[in-house]
Amino acid sequence: MAIDPITLGVMASRVDSVAREMTNTMVRTARSTTMASKDFSCSIAGPDHDMLSCPDANPVHVYGTALLAQAMADTHPDFREGDCFLSNDPYVGNSHAADYTFMVPVFFEGEHIFTALAKAHQADCGNALPTTYMPTALDVYNEGALVFPCVKIQSDFSDNADLIRMCERRIRAFDIWYGDYLATLGACRLAERRLKELCAFFGLDAVREFVGAWLDYSEQMTADAIAQLPAGRVIARTQLDPFPRLPDGIPLQAGIEVDPAAGKITVDLRENPDCVPVGLNLTESTTKNAATSAVLYTLNGDPDATRVKVPNNSGTHRRIEILVRENCVVGAPRHPASASCATTTVQDRVVGMVSRGLSMIGEGVGTAEQTYGSSPVQAVVSGEDQRRDGAPYILQIFSGTAGGPATPQNDGWLTYLIAGSSGMGYVDSTEISEQKYPLVVWEKVVRADSEGAGRTRGAPGNVSIYGPTDDTMTCHWFMEGRLNRPQGARGGGQAQGPEAWLVQPDGGWAERPEVVGELDLAPGESIASLSAGGGGYGPPLARDPEDVLRDVVDDYISPQRAAQVYGVVLTGDPARWETLRVDPAATAVRRTVLDAAGPLRAVDDDAARAQQPTPNWWL
Repeated sequence: MAIDPITLGVMASRVDSVAREMTNTMVRTARSTTMASKDFSCSIAGPDHDMLSCPDANPVHVYGTALLAQAMADTHPDFREGDCFLSNDPYVGNSHAADYTFMVPVFFEGEHIFTALAKAHQADCGNALPTTYMPTALDVYNEGALVFPCVKIQSDFSDNADLIRMCERRIRAFDIWYGDYLATLGACRLAERRLKELCAFFGLDAVREFVGAWLDYSEQMTADAIAQLPAGRVIARTQLDPFPRLPDGIPLQAGIEVDPAAGKITVDLRENPDCVPVGLNLTESTTKNAATSAVLYTLNGDPDATRVKVPNNSGTHRRIEILVRENCVVGAPRHPASASCATTTVQDRVVGMVSRGLSMIGEGVGTAEQTYGSSPVQAVVSGEDQRRDGAPYILQIFSGTAGGPATPQNDGWLTYLIAGSSGMGYVDSTEISEQKYPLVVWEKVVRADSEGAGRTRGAPGNVSIYGPTDDTMTCHWFMEGRLNRPQGARGGGQAQGPEAWLVQPDGGWAERPEVVGELDLAPGESIASLSAGGGGYGPPLARDPEDVLRDVVDDYISPQRAAQVYGVVLTGDPARWETLRVDPAATAVRRTVLDAAGPLRAVDDDAARAQQPTPNWWL
């Protein structure tokens, strides 16, 4: 049968709705605040294990959908209805050991037609330390996480109790974990029912036709979008900051080729260092996701679009070739190399490197570099809750956000957080966090003047301050991007890097400059997280003065920065935003002077920041 375009669109939306219902189920039924922040993703694969649908998912989670579904079939070729498989294996398709992926094969009339997948990030995965990340791990053994290489956790719809007991012995705050387990499993079983209903409504022949036609159509949409880009070939580079056991950091590069005539983009990541003896190595799925995400930012960069132009599925991936090699820090790790932090850090660098590399091909292409750092705004905190008889707790806090990159068309997304989520996650509810855990959140505000300036500016970072209430709280974090900060594109400025500060009971502040932080906070102490902004795109002097005024009114930038970096002179009382206006004549003169002085440079931008008054949150 030949499927008509209307039916194709309806069926694609129907499959997307199933994935969205999975997402809503997990948000509403999970127990941890990590799940409430939507640090999980749902996707659906077809009978040949291609990814069909992943709406509302975190990009870093879902590229591996096809890899994981294929691993399920390879490991258990006799899979059947009623089975459910669990994998967090970083060497076979998964992102990193802290992401538990549940897979339910869906049968209709005895035929395997879909696989429902739900990947949930665990605050604790059995690591040697009470944290989801082990950035200094020598290898997977030193990391300590429980690794499930695509094991059967359900048969005939019943749990494998042995595996549950293993988790109970190894995972801290097991009751919270088990609640999340039930929520994730429930989402997959709900998808199973909904997909069966879809097959019953349209018929099995139509569903088979849809799967192939939708992937082919997605491939054609991708080819058409690439055909609108300028042709070019560039080498993009970036540099990871110095890190424990890596005194020179990690130099990274990507060969990028855009071929509009062939409707194809190739990113070659093979010329990068071998795996390193720390937990920063990327997995195959996170490597390919990082480069693919950067390409999709460009392909979906139309500000007038009413929906996503190019979906993220296996059909799209046919036109985006990512070349990797085994035993490479940006590639496919070889056991026992640790990939504990594969969803951050180096992954973020690859996204920023490829995004900015694409901007080198031509105006209107690519983006600036996004925020770097993983500051304590997303630390893992743990301790004992004396309000609940000393019960242990552990959570990854998301008490704030970080700045997204400027694009050719738009300012950076304020709640971007990290490249792996790209704004898809939620910021923690302060009230719920304080009810569930013995902590208090003192501050969540925009970090003024931290953005990368540009014609379109990067989003500013965030200031988050929190600490324990009743007993000592251990805080784990790791930061990157303090030295090699998020860069702008095509004349845009760089953003501020991340910072961490200990706020003492007497109100004093002491900076914590260590790259990998572990801090025991006593009651009365707090951790202050200053997250990075995103880089700017295009010359700052080309920014619309009214947009600069709006940023001053919103406390994103100060009036001094408006004049010194953007060349916009304002009249009125800075303490009363309603009185502020752009002075067109003075602005024209100011911009002429700044333009004659030459393009914005990082040192000039830093000097301008140093002359600005201390932001209110510092006081």
